Amino acid sequence: MSDIVNLEKRIDELESHLTHQENTIQDLSDITAKQWETIDTLMHKIDGMKNRILSLEEGNQSAPGPDDPLPPHF
Repeated sequence: MSDIVNLEKRIDELESHLTHQENTIQDLSDITAKQWETIDTLMHKIDGMKNRILSLEEGNQSAPGPDDPLPPHF
C-alpha cells in the first residue's frame, strides 16, 4: 500500500512540475512574440529614417542652383 501512495505522490509532484513548465513555456512564447513585433516595428522605423537620411544627403550633394547664394570666398 505504501508503494501506491508513494507513486501517487510522485505522480502529483510530476504533474505539478509539468503544469509549471507549461505555464513558463507559454509565458516565454508570448514574450518572444511581443519582442518580434517590437523588432519589426523598429526595423520599419530604421528603414524610414535611413531613407530620409539618404534623401537629405542626396539633396546636399546636388549642384547649386541659380538662386543659391555664392559661397563667402567669391
